[in-house]
Amino acid sequence: MMGDFTADGFKWLLATLLGLLMIVGLVSNKALAAGTASGTTVSNTATVNYRVGGVAQTAVNSNTATFVVDTKIDLTVATTDAAAVQVAPGAAEQVLTFTVTNTGNATQDFSLQAVALNGGAGNFGGTDNFNAGSVSVYVDTNGNGTFDSGVDTATSIDNLAADATATVFIVATIPVSQVTGDVASYHLVVQARAVDGSAITETTGADTAGSVDIVFADGQGSDTTNDLVRDAKFSAQSDYEVLAAALTVTKSSTVISDPFNGTTNPKRIPGAIVEYVIQIDNGAGSATATNVTVTDDLSTEISAGNLAFNTDSFGAGLGIQVTAPNINGGAAQNLTNASDADQGNYSSNTVTVTGIDLAASESATIRFRVTIQ
Repeated sequence: MMGDFTADGFKWLLATLLGLLMIVGLVSNKALAAGTASGTTVSNTATVNYRVGGVAQTAVNSNTATFVVDTKIDLTVATTDAAAVQVAPGAAEQVLTFTVTNTGNATQDFSLQAVALNGGAGNFGGTDNFNAGSVSVYVDTNGNGTFDSGVDTATSIDNLAADATATVFIVATIPVSQVTGDVASYHLVVQARAVDGSAITETTGADTAGSVDIVFADGQGSDTTNDLVRDAKFSAQSDYEVLAAALTVTKSSTVISDPFNGTTNPKRIPGAIVEYVIQIDNGAGSATATNVTVTDDLSTEISAGNLAFNTDSFGAGLGIQVTAPNINGGAAQNLTNASDADQGNYSSNTVTVTGIDLAASESATIRFRVTIQ
């Protein structure tokens, strides 16, 4: 049995001990990722053992050497956006998302600043060519990773512990004049502050063992103008990219009949019936246009006695027709002239059709008829 233990048993015991040591090492490394906490007092003594004439003498202890661990100021900032955030012209409260991690060894406050790129390459491609409006920076107060208007109102990070991470949002409004492909790129510049929010100054000169010195250990992030190496700042970049609808509207007319020729080669003479066709197209690669509303005011022509709206062109009381992808399965739908549950209405000499949705490359058509007076 002793022989068995010495061979296989010893190997098993050694392997087990090595495994435990590796686990302890991993746990210790994780716990000390930020390093020993600032302000920690480290004290120890040395002991000397010796013999005289072969006889062990009383051990001699040194004095206790004591020092205080200094503060390392360090941080990282990263965007969690996987691609440029697609936004629509005129959209409010559009969000770029970042994380801020305190990689120093002390609890710190952090100030936050959104810096517009003002030309140059976006983080996800394209070229920055506009600035958003009403730009603000907020901290994720409730920790859900999503900007909640009226809830996430803090504009700086308070008391972020070593190794802890906070989520931060740049929130802005997109000008209504922007078009598809426009890019607005922003840096989030974060600066470490004291826990009372005041500025931090790096310690210069020789180390003082009995007090806490401050060392800036940060690198340089995306904003190479406002964020330098060892300045207690770090930065990261993300982009807004505009995806707009590109609607074009074409109106045409076709003579349907006249009093003398009927429907055979009719002419636009008094008494002739003319059909107006309005076509709306959304360009390829565009955003979906929702709740498109079309109005056609005939007041001038009707008041002048030139035209009269045909109220029954597509059936009794049905003077309007719409063909749109999201209405009636995309098939032509005849609409009433009255203001009711359908999408059409004719009142005050104006034709109105509402509720049309057009995805990229989709189109819709509206038809109605008039009689030449």
